[in-house]
Amino acid sequence: MAVKLFKLDTVRRALTTLVDKVGGQTELQVGFFEDATYPDGTPVAYIAAVQEFGGTVEVPEHQTEIYRSIRKDGTFNKKGKFVRRSKSNFATTHTVPAHVITIPARPFMRDTIAHNKDEWGAEMGAALKASGYNAHNALNIVGEKIADQMKAEIKAFGEAGGNAPSTIRKKGFDAPLVDTGHMRDSVSYEVK
Repeated sequence: MAVKLFKLDTVRRALTTLVDKVGGQTELQVGFFEDATYPDGTPVAYIAAVQEFGGTVEVPEHQTEIYRSIRKDGTFNKKGKFVRRSKSNFATTHTVPAHVITIPARPFMRDTIAHNKDEWGAEMGAALKASGYNAHNALNIVGEKIADQMKAEIKAFGEAGGNAPSTIRKKGFDAPLVDTGHMRDSVSYEVK
């Protein structure tokens, strides 16, 4: 059996060349960035953090209007069920007492890490090789992959169901973490 030995200087030069090719201080961030907001200006990162870790919302006492439709004879249409304001001809004002809403933790970010972290080293190695050992380009490849994995975790939570009955009534469907798809679509990555 033949063993090929390398001189220490040759190994050092090869490693130095590889470090130069890969580049210096490069960092990958995946998640929700400052420019991602909902139409009302709420940062997506804030909503994502509340969903990830759960929390409580204290709703103060307030007034609300309830809309119904009444027939000419004074009886309710639709068995007295609420209707949209535009379909209403009768409104009443009610006091809603102060209450607390509890939002359960839905750890889609932590699940992304738990379900995929073991693959990331090999994916980074393959991306480095594919990019000619350019760290910035390799991290872009891996960043896109991780962002897609996080979007898949959000989708998986939605498919599992589990919203409160009041949330299902409000949304019209049972898909935690999914309402308009804005949070899922805001997952991004950045290489610095």
